Amino acid sequence: MWMITYDKLDGKDVEIKSSDWRPGQLLNQHFRLLDDDGEVYYLGVSNDSESENAFAPLDDYGMPNAGCTEIQYLRNGKWETL
Repeated sequence: MWMITYDKLDGKDVEIKSSDWRPGQLLNQHFRLLDDDGEVYYLGVSNDSESENAFAPLDDYGMPNAGCTEIQYLRNGKWETL
């Protein structure tokens, strides 16, 4: 599961949730979606940063809506590209 929390293109907080979202589920993995120039478009949270599902925010939202090509997760205080 994942949720977009900030849209940097529009400069505002948003709440865009994945289709498998259930209230009360813990989303504690911070991510950001970037374009091919390294510009951050969206910030969000997920419950998975390790499996193939970790790419879901990019595949489901970032690519089709804004052409994002990269997802990074915050690990030990640093952004890491999957």
